[in-house]
Amino acid sequence: MRIQIVMHLVGQLVLIVAAIMVIPFIYSLLWETPAISFLACALLGAAIGGGLLYFGRPSTAYSLRDGFLTVSSTWILASLLAALPFYFGGILPDPADALFEAVSGITATGASVIPDVDSIPKSYVLWRGLTHWLGGMGIIVLVLAFLKNLGADSAHLFNAEASVPRPGVVMPRIKSIAMKLWKIYLLFTIVCGLALWAAGMSFFDAVNYTFSIIATGGYTPNAAGTFDYKDNMAVRYILIFFMILAGGNFTVYYAVLQRGVREIWYDFEYRMYLLTLFIGVVLIGGALYIGAGNGFWSSINDSLFMLISMQTGSGFAVSDYDTWPAMAQMVLFLSTFFGGCSGSTTGGIKIIRIIILVKSSIIYLKKAIHPDMVQNVRVNGKLMPQKWVQIAQQFFFLYMMVFAISSICIAATGLSVGESMQCVAGILGNVGLAFGTLGPTDSFNVLSSFAKYVCVLDMLLGRLELFTLLVLLHPGFWQGYFVKRRKQTYTIVGNTNN
Repeated sequence: MRIQIVMHLVGQLVLIVAAIMVIPFIYSLLWETPAISFLACALLGAAIGGGLLYFGRPSTAYSLRDGFLTVSSTWILASLLAALPFYFGGILPDPADALFEAVSGITATGASVIPDVDSIPKSYVLWRGLTHWLGGMGIIVLVLAFLKNLGADSAHLFNAEASVPRPGVVMPRIKSIAMKLWKIYLLFTIVCGLALWAAGMSFFDAVNYTFSIIATGGYTPNAAGTFDYKDNMAVRYILIFFMILAGGNFTVYYAVLQRGVREIWYDFEYRMYLLTLFIGVVLIGGALYIGAGNGFWSSINDSLFMLISMQTGSGFAVSDYDTWPAMAQMVLFLSTFFGGCSGSTTGGIKIIRIIILVKSSIIYLKKAIHPDMVQNVRVNGKLMPQKWVQIAQQFFFLYMMVFAISSICIAATGLSVGESMQCVAGILGNVGLAFGTLGPTDSFNVLSSFAKYVCVLDMLLGRLELFTLLVLLHPGFWQGYFVKRRKQTYTIVGNTNN
């Protein structure tokens, strides 16, 4: 059965998650009361992974369908496994809460249902941060980087997770590229952690903030969060710098290492990414300075931090933006849809898709005036295939449909229209921040169990670019997956002489 190929690869992925779960257990042994739940869940994960390996079948050839199923299965199983320590450890005895917290971590959303992080053991705080870091670059990219038995067709696994059209990117050696991306990811992690430590954070806080920043997550190791550092300008600007980096395309950073920093400016998407951040900061800063009467530098610093945090999906806050003027709040709300660059750790629609949509719309308007005109979308001077344009259009349609349906479902639980839409925008965009009762000084534990399960689905949909999960709903997807392979028989035909 073809499902066995997927089982074998997913089994290896589950074993990696189980192994990482040992880290907070070791931490609890050294500095706290031993958290047996981590060890038990790690053993359970090892048993599940081992069972999938045993009943699965190795392969070096994967179809695009295999990629979709592998990626979806991996993220779902990893989320369920990550939820178990919270549940069995008594931190979150409600299954909906435990699953919400785990999925929010593994998808780098950062929305939390824990009202007081200071009240839980630090081993669980560390686990929250690790789920961010693990899911940030992508579990599949991790596997492509470190598992050696995957063939050339493993590119389907990468494409299934990062289904963002991008011209001019050729990946003939997908494992080599994945390894290089992970090296950059590790480099950013180490440098960011050391910088925060040197700026005055404790080592534990610096590590956990780094996990969140590089993954554009949002979990903080304490209840006060980044409000503790709102007056520490060194910490604030380190956070801003690495949030911008995490929102950029990691393949561009690879090009920077090869050909210099000018590659950032040569990349049209990255320039537009920086431009949208600049425009957002100007609009919000102006609203705070003129509308709220804040000081000039205070307006700039607060708008700079919050806009970057919201658009990149980092989900940190140094100001209570619920008290800001309506215009500033609206810009923040809209920024949650934008996201960062393709090939980044951010969620949202992504800048490259917005570029494609804007350019294709302009061409459509021109053709309405000149029907015989022939013009195609170009990005970085390269022709964008019409198929990619259509994919971007379909993604936008599906994104807004999921947003609308999810908002209706959340509103049905009793939240106001505005809070429902803001909640879904923050969750689907993997931002982790909303407004009102879900604002920067509150938690998502006010949601009903049904609303939390809706949010869980939206977080996975947002992280996996919609298509990867939605395609599994089509009946034709499963055709042939559970059909046993027939043994081939051979008949020797020839002349026999007696």
